[in-house]
Amino acid sequence: MRYEIFLQTIKEDLEKRLGSDYQVTLRSIPKNNGVIWDGVSICPKEEDIAPTIYLQDFYRELEGGQTLSHICDRIYQLYLKNPGLPYLDSNVLSSYQEVKDRIVYKLVNTQANSALLKKLPHIPFHDMSMVCYLLIEQREQGYVTALIHKDHLRAWKIREKDLFLTAIQNTPALLPPVIQPMSQVLKQLAQEALGDGYDEDALDSLIKAAEERRLENEPLFPTLYVLTNPAGVNGAACMAYPQVIKNFADRLGQDLLILPSSIHEVLLVTDADHYDHEDMSQMVNDINLTEVPPEDRLSNQIYRYRRKDDQITIVSHGPALSGTENR
Repeated sequence: MRYEIFLQTIKEDLEKRLGSDYQVTLRSIPKNNGVIWDGVSICPKEEDIAPTIYLQDFYRELEGGQTLSHICDRIYQLYLKNPGLPYLDSNVLSSYQEVKDRIVYKLVNTQANSALLKKLPHIPFHDMSMVCYLLIEQREQGYVTALIHKDHLRAWKIREKDLFLTAIQNTPALLPPVIQPMSQVLKQLAQEALGDGYDEDALDSLIKAAEERRLENEPLFPTLYVLTNPAGVNGAACMAYPQVIKNFADRLGQDLLILPSSIHEVLLVTDADHYDHEDMSQMVNDINLTEVPPEDRLSNQIYRYRRKDDQITIVSHGPALSGTENR
């Protein structure tokens, strides 16, 4: 089945199930780095704001052999379990006082989002930009968020400066920084993936053996740390929090290199003279191209925090991150 026909079929199926009291609309939503996601929005006709269910993954399931009727059932059930945003209506969105405590910021790549940034309030941060969004609600599947556009500022009658002062105050409080050794993060991922089959002692043995082998082969390469927030969503922004990088560098007593893993986290490693920043940048670029979804990529550059300067600078000349219009 062609993708366009699949989208229309989902829309018609939902219209039939929900009846004339609901409005079902296909939408193409611009995401990070120029990626476009197709989705279906559903709302009662008397409401103004509708959640969107994205459909690309469902189409991949269809291509993988799943039946169309089963996919339609799942999308319908997904809507019934998440029918809307009950406390967020158009009146709330029109009031800055109602939303200001939920305004936070994230980091995106500047060049890859050049078209989108024309519509958004933003502040440059090296080869990235800070943009603001509403942290609306946390659900089992993650956060419900809404990007803040220049139109919102005009409606709220506030300055861009006021928006970012609010975001800079809110973000560390609502999404505090979390720094963990990579080994601890791997244990958490294994526990989530294995569930009842998780054996902590066995995993500890594997991690210990891997660490011993690493020290044999690369004894000068220190521990990697992951910096993110408790939700693991848009956690790369933590590198811009006041004092976070400084305090961690002071704790270790060394300068730091910052590797942009994705928009959701960055990796920290103590700096050393023998590191080739260009090789590290190429490694990040290769991982971005092969392992990181296009909408989650942040940068191909390597950043260094020097304690004596108390500054973060770019120390590589890697390829610029490119946007995409792929769906």
